[in-house]
Amino acid sequence: MRYKAIILDVDGTLVAHGEPSARPAVAGMVRRVQALGVKVVIATGRTYYAMNTSILGGIKPDYAVCANGAQVLDEGGNLLASEDFTPEEMYALVDYFEDYDYPLAFCFSDSYYVYVEFEKMRRFYKSVTGHEEFVRDGEDQDRHLRDMPFGAFGILPPEAVEDFAARYGHLGLQFVPYHPGYYDINRAGTTKAVGVKKLMERCGWKADELLSMGDNDNDVPLMKLVGRSWCMANGSDAAKAAASAIAPPVTEEGVAAALRQEFFPHEF
Repeated sequence: MRYKAIILDVDGTLVAHGEPSARPAVAGMVRRVQALGVKVVIATGRTYYAMNTSILGGIKPDYAVCANGAQVLDEGGNLLASEDFTPEEMYALVDYFEDYDYPLAFCFSDSYYVYVEFEKMRRFYKSVTGHEEFVRDGEDQDRHLRDMPFGAFGILPPEAVEDFAARYGHLGLQFVPYHPGYYDINRAGTTKAVGVKKLMERCGWKADELLSMGDNDNDVPLMKLVGRSWCMANGSDAAKAAASAIAPPVTEEGVAAALRQEFFPHEF
């Protein structure tokens, strides 16, 4: 078989923005491919607990690359690798976001904890994902005393990202846009591609044995890494340019269409 694994983004790829889960046709096609013996890897900006089987429409991934590559987990949710913030990096984010009352949430091992502007962040997360059960009030700012976060999410204008870089550029923190004004924040060098490389080493996979599907700028390094990649028609310009092929939009169940073409072409 040509592919040993398929690597799938969640928001904007498997799950349409504003919908609570992957559609049955999409989840069903992923399971059909998995039944062929192909491993399923979810590579997402979400944390592991925010991409459970309900959100994935019943898909049970073999591996997960979460928080844009900051964590790699196996099928049982056991942590294989983690790239955690240092105290200096975390405190710089808190100080800056507090100065301007920009909403800021950190990804911890059990939930998102919002350190700045909890209500604004909760409302945003529910409106975009249909879920809010993973978002907790962390404005007492003591959750990191148990363990450090491995990612963050911030809402701030693009010019503020430039201002943060001017003040704290020596830290190398990456602001990856989810939409303009909404950013996943990771340590320097953390990408989905880096997380997938760790799985390649662990599983013995080669790049040309992997197929990826995504829609946004944070999928671009992964698209360039693997042998073949698809971008949803609703994807960013950068993702479309990096992909090998363009699938129908997520609202037209593009993942199902692309996987059918790759694995079941006789059905066309």
